[in-house]
Amino acid sequence: MDGLARPARLIALPRNFGFGTACNEGARAARGEYVFFLNPDAALAPGALDRLVAAERAYGPAILMPSILSDTGRPMRKEGSILEPVPRAARLKAEEIAGDYCTRFVHGAAFLMKRTEFLALGGFDEQIFLYHEDDDLALRALARDLPIVVVPQAHVSHSGGKSSIASWGATFAMNRYKKRSELYVRRKYGRAPQMAKDALRLAGGCLLALATLDMHRFMIRAGKLAGLLDGPEAPTGPRRDGRL
Repeated sequence: MDGLARPARLIALPRNFGFGTACNEGARAARGEYVFFLNPDAALAPGALDRLVAAERAYGPAILMPSILSDTGRPMRKEGSILEPVPRAARLKAEEIAGDYCTRFVHGAAFLMKRTEFLALGGFDEQIFLYHEDDDLALRALARDLPIVVVPQAHVSHSGGKSSIASWGATFAMNRYKKRSELYVRRKYGRAPQMAKDALRLAGGCLLALATLDMHRFMIRAGKLAGLLDGPEAPTGPRRDGRL
């Protein structure tokens, strides 16, 4: 942590317990008024944190989310989730956004909230190793009438998919975890997936990817299919012995 502009403390865990558990450990150890979560492949624009804090002080307790921009500058708005899909035609258009606005789901790549509020919610669900922990947090926040506010003038750039080293094996594993996490969250909120339909769709996607020699897309579909076939009771991350 040497060379940082501000003092920081690294909290070392004995092994990789997953995104949510690591974030919770950091929040419990923190002593500031706010916690801010930022993906390692995301970067703050100048003034972004100040704008988020100002919004929280103006609106009261809430989850504050910046405008998250891709490498090309395209806004990565999260208006729905795997649990509540929003049709493309129903999504907000840029010209419809005139200021801060509320949404139903938080993008886990970057958001701020009061530390006490985060801990009162129970933090992230530590049963989730990776993916969809932000969807789960959002649903619990809304159940407590805690709003999720997007502050468009606070900018964060997010490369997306670059938090870990890319390889076919890693792509397969991450998508297997992603599907397992989806099944866990669906079960938690009583929103059962259409297993047979999903399996056919993913198997078809695997065949199409092979036919077009697109191995990256094949590993994505194959990983999700493996996660689906693991069943809803499978752990969302690696076991203690390191196996999937």
